[in-house]
Amino acid sequence: MNRIIIVGNGFDLAHQLATKYGDFINWYWEDRGSYLVGSWSDHIDDGLCSFKLKEEVHLAGWALVWGYHYGISPKQYSLRDLVEHVKSDTKVCNFEMHSHFFTEICKAIEEKGWVDIEAEYYRMLNSVYLSSPEKLNNEFAIVRTKLIEYLTSVQNSNINDSIVNQATRDCMMAPFCANEISIEGRAKWNEFLKCRIEDEDLSDTIKLYGESEVRERVKQVLEFKKAQSGQIDNMGIESIEGDKLPSEMLYPDRIMLLNFNYTNTADMYMPADDYHFPINHIHGHLDNPESVIFGYGDELDNKYQEISSLNNNELLKNIKSIRYLEDVNYRTVLEFVESAPYQIYIMGHSCGTSDRTLLNTLFEHPNCVSIKPFYYQNDEGQDNYIEIVQNISRNFSNAQKMRDRVVNKTFCQPLPQRIVSNE
Repeated sequence: MNRIIIVGNGFDLAHQLATKYGDFINWYWEDRGSYLVGSWSDHIDDGLCSFKLKEEVHLAGWALVWGYHYGISPKQYSLRDLVEHVKSDTKVCNFEMHSHFFTEICKAIEEKGWVDIEAEYYRMLNSVYLSSPEKLNNEFAIVRTKLIEYLTSVQNSNINDSIVNQATRDCMMAPFCANEISIEGRAKWNEFLKCRIEDEDLSDTIKLYGESEVRERVKQVLEFKKAQSGQIDNMGIESIEGDKLPSEMLYPDRIMLLNFNYTNTADMYMPADDYHFPINHIHGHLDNPESVIFGYGDELDNKYQEISSLNNNELLKNIKSIRYLEDVNYRTVLEFVESAPYQIYIMGHSCGTSDRTLLNTLFEHPNCVSIKPFYYQNDEGQDNYIEIVQNISRNFSNAQKMRDRVVNKTFCQPLPQRIVSNE
């Protein structure tokens, strides 16, 4: 029996990394501010917005504006404040937003404090698909390039071995628990236990998971098997309560890290064993920007059927399920889920509809025996377990399977958070 660990952006956030879309938008405006401070050009345009000095200002570049026109030094402002200052000063500058798509993103941040860029793209695609999908896709491509640039800077500056959390590693490598297995999956669970009972030597599995005192642990397993052999022979392995089984018998055969992030934070938790612990960057990796899949992935949506029937390839340009065919990652996932029964861990993925096509495949597959969400819990004890489960339910077409396979909150736990010292 295997395990798939689905990793989303909440995993990076649990490591105190600034990878929210809101962080990206803040960086974007700060980046524009750095150009305004350092550029000698009177016109700055990146396709999303532009700043142009008024002719009557008669200055060679932005660096001189601050002293001559405002009588201040740029160092007196944060870069973000600097941008807002210039955007609002029509006497000095003509500021224009050229991208309706980017305007809507920024508007959502201002009004709600957050935005889902992929969902916003799909919403707008549905509103303009009869007129100008090319323009929307061009604007989306610029945002994608900027996002890759930002996340690359975060990865290069903040992601290293020092942020690895042992509590998180312990969760990822934990043995299976009988009370997390669905009713429907009990036959597969019993078959897994039968194989472990019949395995005469578990030393390789114990070593694989970094356990110490391997010889002693193997001895304990053998003693358990001997003590329980009569009951197992007469009543079957299912007659033994799950919490009575040695943990050494319950480690997954293989664990796939299914990383929906572009960063390599989660990769650092996997042992260097490509067979037993494969890492799959299903949406690509920052080290290869061309591989990054950024778009929308809900083929189950009714509007998607309308779009796909219009015979306009531009409308399908950023649909994830089509982009998956450019690499072997999706096929590798399918091979993994077909190979053996599996449990799913959800760590930091919201399970929203932007990845619905793939999640539906994983959640409803006959080999899926359990879906365990690790939820976020704040300092006041409030958590988002129900919100995650609500999102998970939207990725099912069979509600009965959902209720059986999702592990109830009693047996779930918060995703460990990295504690950052203020010293």
